[in-house]
Amino acid sequence: MIIGLVTVGVGAILSTKEIEPYADYTLVVGAVLVVLSGSLRMRNK
Repeated sequence: MIIGLVTVGVGAILSTKEIEPYADYTLVVGAVLVVLSGSLRMRNK
């Protein structure tokens, strides 16, 4: 989950630096990581 949040943070920084295609992909990958890790964590509980 922390890796996903860091990835979302990197995507946010890239979006402010006007590197649009990479920023979009990074934000999507980060969001998917957060959702997957959250669902796996809830499944294990």
